[in-house]
Amino acid sequence: MYPHEPLFVTCLTGYHSINADPSRIRLPPANFYPAYMTGDAQPTLILIHGATGNGRMWDGVRRGLDPRYRVLAPDLPGHGSRRDETFTLPAAILCIVSAARSVSNSPVVLIGDSLGGYTAMASAASLAPNQLKGLVLGGCSSNLTGRRLLPYRLQSALFGAAVALRLEKRLIASMAGKLVSQVPMRQDDADAMVGAGISLRVFPQAVRAIAHIDFRAKLAAVEQPVLILNGTKDHGHMRQEPSFVAVARDATVHHFADCQHGVTMRRPAECATLINEFCARVFRTPA
Repeated sequence: MYPHEPLFVTCLTGYHSINADPSRIRLPPANFYPAYMTGDAQPTLILIHGATGNGRMWDGVRRGLDPRYRVLAPDLPGHGSRRDETFTLPAAILCIVSAARSVSNSPVVLIGDSLGGYTAMASAASLAPNQLKGLVLGGCSSNLTGRRLLPYRLQSALFGAAVALRLEKRLIASMAGKLVSQVPMRQDDADAMVGAGISLRVFPQAVRAIAHIDFRAKLAAVEQPVLILNGTKDHGHMRQEPSFVAVARDATVHHFADCQHGVTMRRPAECATLINEFCARVFRTPA
């Protein structure tokens, strides 16, 4: 969620889309997983998308994830299938907590990119400590305060103007082509993400929700291992990253060379490999 990046980078999301109502979660068939991984205790990954997007952002990453893990990719309030709602951070936290409670006997890792990473940090304290095993955080190692907030407010104003001038649908209609040519994404992934619902009007809501919050302090309170991902050209997050790493109790960092904001879309196969390695480690760690 960095305003100087193209819109299509800030708008991404997942697959098994859920609302705060756990009964709406769609899970793979039981025989999809090896016998020793099935049942209530199956390790679960909760994938959290970025601002303006939806859960289908994660399609590219999901192809490379270890199939032994259950995967949930909720649409946050104001996004995707929930575009008629308003985004607030408490509502986003409720969404993630509800997903975790729906698999309450399973160990969980929260994985978020951009707004999804901020939501993961904010949600960690609300999950049972013996259930949460770790966080994977992409493009969210900065606090939006002072001058750092100005570009986000400018982008919010631009999106607001586009909505007011009834240009939102036209801009969204052109997005799939830009995702393919400029990220680049696979055509089917781009079509799926755009088809699942993009919203420009939610961007100002998301900015207001996370502005002036000390996410560095929230990360410092996380006791579980953390994997921090950034592209080397994502300068705002790279600039503050050392201060986030310094307060984390057990942090691993990976940088994607010559990569801008939105690493999970730009480097999905590499991200999936890193997630698999991280999850194999934390799911084996005794509670």
